[in-house]
Amino acid sequence: MCICLLVLAGSRCMDKNTAGADPRGENYAGAVTCGGCHKNLHTSFLHTAHNQSSSPANRQTVKGNFAPPANAWFYKPDVKVVMEQRDSGLFQVAYINNAEKRASRFDIAVGSGRKAQTYLYWEDDKVFQLPVSWSVVANGWVNSPNYPPHQVRFDRNIPPGCFECHSSYIKVTSAEAAGTRIVDNFDKNQLIYGIDCERCHGPAAKHVYFHETHPTEKKARFIATWPSLSLQQKTDMCAVCHSGIHPTIKSTFNFSPGDTLPNDFPAPSAQDIDVHGNQSQLMKASRCFIKSNTLTCTSCHNVHANERNELALFSARCMNCHNSKNHNFCTMAPTLGATIVNNCIDCHMPATPSKLITLLSNGQVAPAPNLVRTHLISVYTSRSFH
Repeated sequence: MCICLLVLAGSRCMDKNTAGADPRGENYAGAVTCGGCHKNLHTSFLHTAHNQSSSPANRQTVKGNFAPPANAWFYKPDVKVVMEQRDSGLFQVAYINNAEKRASRFDIAVGSGRKAQTYLYWEDDKVFQLPVSWSVVANGWVNSPNYPPHQVRFDRNIPPGCFECHSSYIKVTSAEAAGTRIVDNFDKNQLIYGIDCERCHGPAAKHVYFHETHPTEKKARFIATWPSLSLQQKTDMCAVCHSGIHPTIKSTFNFSPGDTLPNDFPAPSAQDIDVHGNQSQLMKASRCFIKSNTLTCTSCHNVHANERNELALFSARCMNCHNSKNHNFCTMAPTLGATIVNNCIDCHMPATPSKLITLLSNGQVAPAPNLVRTHLISVYTSRSFH
């Protein structure tokens, strides 16, 4: 899976942090604390892809099918990986001629399961990717990205960057050379799953303390509020993960609202950017962004709510600007009639193949590109209008 788009909240925070102290330090309050005052937002946020971007792997969080024969992925007729539920957990088990060769446990699920999930396992204090992932589009198991399609391997090491955009924190304890690679060691007891409140709102301990001791004060203190941020600061807060893979000067765990990104991660052109993970650059190349002084990611996305597949809702947000009053309504309106209010998105932000992320399901000869909705908002003349 892409290390971008890309919350530990509720009981999961307490599962990993039984002592009550946030592993990020005393400046952090923890998502459970945020839910004490912001209950409705917190409850809604629990169901979002950000909150579910990583989680402990179990039958509730792993979306794949474990029922035979759909629980097997074949590399060759005599080589397969079978997803099995055993007494000690969920496992990916490699077989050659039906003889078990290796079994590694599902330890971490990465991805909300809206489109796909990939899975990681612990080996001592190192983390590796399991060879088989789950695809919602294919409704089946697929070969994990960056693994060979005809050879079972379990050796793709996971670096800190994966956790930086799929979790809220993990402690790196050391790094060591392994041939030409650097392998990182982590403290599994200092891992905060998902993207939580303080990844986007910043450390909140002072904020919580102040408002607990001044309950009549309604103005938010000691926290960066969204209206107080500039356009660039708002965009960069999302772009820290939604701008593709790029060199980092410091851990993105240290990025707080109000910070800005160096050089805004410039790219040659929108046409050269892969649609997977580069939403920020694609949005900024759009006429909607260029002509507006207010458009940000949150102009379209309510990050506190699960709005997946709500095309009519997103279309209504388009029409906040694109309407007859502003003389910039869609020219296809006479043809489409009243149905235009239901779906601007498929025509102006179509699902486009990713060159970086491909999926190979059982029986496929060549990998199929993963379709990702482009954030280059434009008029796509090749699209069919229905």
